[in-house]
Amino acid sequence: MNGHQAEAALTDRVAALTPAQRAAAPLFLPYLSGERTPHNDPHAQGVLFGLRAEHDAASLGYAVLEGVAFGLRDGWTCMNRAPGAVSQLSLVGGGARSALWAKLIASAIGVPLATHEGGEAGGALGAARLGWLAVGGDLGLVCASPPVIERIEPDTQAAESLAPRYERFARLYPALREHFSSSA
Repeated sequence: MNGHQAEAALTDRVAALTPAQRAAAPLFLPYLSGERTPHNDPHAQGVLFGLRAEHDAASLGYAVLEGVAFGLRDGWTCMNRAPGAVSQLSLVGGGARSALWAKLIASAIGVPLATHEGGEAGGALGAARLGWLAVGGDLGLVCASPPVIERIEPDTQAAESLAPRYERFARLYPALREHFSSSA
């Protein structure tokens, strides 16, 4: 099985989790390379919290997807946007390849998401566009928005079930911060 097949198989298993299984999944702090927003802590580390013997690959996969979504929510919350102030955000990178993850992110942050043609390579395209601008590219051509492939609306029922998990997630970093020093 190649990497894409393994990823698809795991995503299928995550999608099959019941709401009760999702609620019982461990929490994941996604700080594998430190954290910038909102903690500004280069020493922050990834954590699986609440891991038990009954958790399987699907539970861990869900925890990772949810933890990244919660990390994005933290960043979005720091921007102090009023509800409804933004009609949609664009999703690029790995999240743009997964309908399940896109729905989870939209539900966690409470804002519709749009996926765009070529969005799975959004970071690389952004860098290429900056280079194009640096060598004199026309702003209108360089910054033209790619076509929207799909608009993903937040799921209010999912958002309600995510709320208590997000509250626990938000308390984990402050509780563990002192353990993330460079000397620990």
